[in-house]
Parts: sequence; structure tokens; C-alpha cells
Amino acid sequence: METTEPGWRPEYRGADGSVGDVGSGRELGAHLYYLYRSGRNELPQIAKTYADVAVMVHRTAGAMEGQFDLPERGIGPAQQRLLELRAEVQDVLRLTSLRMSEVGAALVTIADRYAATDEGAAKEFSRLLGNNASDYERPALAPPDPPAPGDPPLADPRIPRNVVD
Repeated sequence: METTEPGWRPEYRGADGSVGDVGSGRELGAHLYYLYRSGRNELPQIAKTYADVAVMVHRTAGAMEGQFDLPERGIGPAQQRLLELRAEVQDVLRLTSLRMSEVGAALVTIADRYAATDEGAAKEFSRLLGNNASDYERPALAPPDPPAPGDPPLADPRIPRNVVD
């Protein structure tokens, strides 16, 4: 295949030639376990962190608008740009949270599907899951979708309801 043909991809195998070979048996099973652990436990926690920060940034919207909306003058161009920047930051945090959740789910699916193709890998994968069962006793974390810029304000449980109204 010529390097200019559609679909051509360079073949990189790493310095030792092992890149691209997923292995089999116990080695593959160990790799699958780490993919599964990352997808089920670690990436959802990262997604939750980004979602929590997105919520914090979302909660600043009303206060910023209130501070910037000057009587008789409204919101100036510099303040408007700050409001837009706040919204952009919130959206980046929100999208990162959502993508981390998606990647985590994909890694779990990949690990499950690969394990089904190799009996030796499935045995090692199951052995490692069993040895680390305490890491999987609780249901997998499913972070809520963080608010998007422009969504209605969230109630802050730390503020009594009559203060917010």
C-alpha cells in the first residue's frame, strides 16, 4: 500500500517491536484488569472531580452577573467578556467530565470483550478481580451530568432557602 492511499497508517512497533501486540493469556489478562480498573474506578472518580468543579463554577454565574450589572449602566464589555470566559471554563470542565465518563465506560467494555476472546486472559482477569474484590464491592460511581452554561442556578444546600429567594 502506498503512503498516499486512503486508509494508510504508518506502522510503529516501538523500539523493541512489541507495540501493537496486545499479547495473550496471562499477560493480556493482566492488561485487561488494569484497563477495567481504570475504566470502572479511576476515570469515574476523575469525571466526578471535574463535574464538582463545573458545579462550583456554575454557582458563580449569578453572583458575577449581579456584581457586573451596574445600575443605569448595565454590563460593560470587559465584564461581559469575563462572564463569557466563566461560561467557557464551565463548559470545558463539563465536557471533560462527560468524556472521562465515556472513556471509562469504553475501557470496561473493551476489557470485557477482549477477555471473552482468550481463555487464558479471562482466567487471569478473573483472578485479579477476585484478588482485589474489595475494590469492587460498591457499585461503580456514576457521576451526574454537570450543568451547562446557561442552565438554571443550582440550590446550594449550605444556604438556607429563605436567603436564596
